[in-house]
Amino acid sequence: MGTLVKWILILGILFMALSEVDLNTSLYKYEENQIEVTFPSWKTEQPWIHIKWNPGKDEWLYQWRPEN
Repeated sequence: MGTLVKWILILGILFMALSEVDLNTSLYKYEENQIEVTFPSWKTEQPWIHIKWNPGKDEWLYQWRPEN
Protein backbone atom coordinates (compact mmCIF):
# COMPACT_ATOMS: atom_id res chain seq x y z
CA MET A 1 0.00 0.00 0.00
CA GLY A 2 2.86 2.36 0.79
CA THR A 3 4.38 1.72 -2.64
CA LEU A 4 1.09 2.66 -4.33
CA VAL A 5 0.85 5.93 -2.42
CA LYS A 6 4.49 6.73 -3.23
CA TRP A 7 3.95 6.20 -6.98
CA ILE A 8 0.72 8.23 -6.98
CA LEU A 9 2.60 11.13 -5.35
CA ILE A 10 5.50 10.83 -7.81
CA LEU A 11 3.12 10.81 -10.80
CA GLY A 12 1.18 13.77 -9.38
CA ILE A 13 4.38 15.79 -8.94
CA LEU A 14 5.52 14.86 -12.46
CA PHE A 15 2.11 15.88 -13.87
CA MET A 16 2.30 19.28 -12.16
CA ALA A 17 5.93 19.82 -13.23
CA LEU A 18 5.02 19.26 -16.90
CA SER A 19 1.88 21.42 -16.73
CA GLU A 20 1.22 25.11 -17.10
CA VAL A 21 -0.64 26.35 -14.02
CA ASP A 22 -2.46 29.70 -14.02
CA LEU A 23 -3.67 30.84 -10.60
CA ASN A 24 -5.79 33.99 -10.24
CA THR A 25 -6.64 35.14 -6.72
CA SER A 26 -8.44 38.08 -5.19
CA LEU A 27 -8.89 38.94 -1.54
CA TYR A 28 -11.86 41.21 -2.24
CA LYS A 29 -13.91 39.39 -4.89
CA TYR A 30 -14.48 35.67 -4.34
CA GLU A 31 -15.80 35.26 -7.91
CA GLU A 32 -12.40 36.17 -9.40
CA ASN A 33 -10.55 33.25 -7.79
CA GLN A 34 -9.73 30.49 -10.27
CA ILE A 35 -7.09 27.97 -11.24
CA GLU A 36 -6.34 26.58 -14.69
CA VAL A 37 -4.09 23.60 -15.38
CA THR A 38 -2.97 22.82 -18.94
CA PHE A 39 -1.07 19.60 -19.66
CA PRO A 40 1.44 19.41 -21.34
CA SER A 41 2.93 22.89 -21.13
CA TRP A 42 4.52 22.70 -24.59
CA LYS A 43 1.11 22.24 -26.29
CA THR A 44 -0.86 25.15 -24.82
CA GLU A 45 -2.92 25.73 -27.98
CA GLN A 46 -4.23 22.13 -28.14
CA PRO A 47 -3.48 20.53 -24.76
CA TRP A 48 -4.24 16.93 -23.91
CA ILE A 49 -5.86 17.90 -20.60
CA HIS A 50 -7.32 21.26 -19.60
CA ILE A 51 -8.81 21.74 -16.14
CA LYS A 52 -10.39 24.97 -14.90
CA TRP A 53 -11.95 25.52 -11.48
CA ASN A 54 -13.69 28.65 -10.22
CA PRO A 55 -15.08 28.18 -6.70
CA GLY A 56 -16.88 31.55 -6.66
CA LYS A 57 -19.07 30.68 -9.65
CA ASP A 58 -19.37 26.93 -8.89
CA GLU A 59 -17.69 26.30 -12.24
CA TRP A 60 -15.72 23.13 -13.03
CA LEU A 61 -14.45 22.59 -16.57
CA TYR A 62 -12.54 19.46 -17.58
CA GLN A 63 -11.54 18.75 -21.18
CA TRP A 64 -9.60 15.70 -22.27
CA ARG A 65 -8.31 15.51 -25.84
CA PRO A 66 -6.30 12.37 -26.57
CA GLU A 67 -3.66 12.83 -29.20
CA ASN A 68 -4.63 11.33 -32.56
